[in-house]
Amino acid sequence: MKSNYGNNRQIAAYIFSGSTTMVGVCITIIALFRVMKISLQTYADDMLSINSTIFIASAICAYAALRRENYRRMEWFADVLFFTGMIVMLLISFMIVYTTY
Repeated sequence: MKSNYGNNRQIAAYIFSGSTTMVGVCITIIALFRVMKISLQTYADDMLSINSTIFIASAICAYAALRRENYRRMEWFADVLFFTGMIVMLLISFMIVYTTY
């Protein structure tokens, strides 16, 4: 079975737009914690700020993949960082749900 990964730059474009969106989500959740003054903010805020950094790094790698001729390695880094950020976001959401309810 032949893989389409790396045949075009479509994956990098999706990662770039998804990463920038997820940075906005992380910042919005941090702002909501600040407004609601939740005691969970010490752990969740720190984890969300780290997660937004992961998504920013993913967006930078995806942008670099879109700009380079030899883009497969940068696209792979962007993909790994984006997946890592999504896993961290899943862990943060479990932490928020189980500590607030």
